[in-house]
Amino acid sequence: MKTIHQQIIKKIDNFLKPYKKDYVKQCFDYEITDYWTDDSLYQIEVYGYYKDEYNPEKQATCILLRFLINYKYGQILISNIFLPNFMRYKGIGKKLIFNLFVISEKETYELFLIDMVESFYQKMIKRAALPCENCNDAVQIVSETKLF
Repeated sequence: MKTIHQQIIKKIDNFLKPYKKDYVKQCFDYEITDYWTDDSLYQIEVYGYYKDEYNPEKQATCILLRFLINYKYGQILISNIFLPNFMRYKGIGKKLIFNLFVISEKETYELFLIDMVESFYQKMIKRAALPCENCNDAVQIVSETKLF
């Protein structure tokens, strides 16, 4: 049986692969790195690469997705989600979150978005994510959260 981080890496890879063809003009590509930060924390980072719009001969880099899996407490903590301009407003970010939620729910882990900017926090609250106690920059994604 695969660990939760192995399941998530496979799911993210399968999800992002078609975008390499969809955004071939932008030279879109990605790389997934993963490692243990300590005995119970596992970090996964998804780097995106694409043609720099200001200098087309160069490649721009961003962190598409960064999250920790806390095996001790059964939590997934998404701390960074960023899409290049050409990928925005197409539901890709919400689908990435949904893919993590599906696996977290199956494995009985809780899924949180953390270190959020105020505008994204408010959008997720309006989408029925649960606010975290004594915290105004984190929400929990639950089955009622509208990700589509």
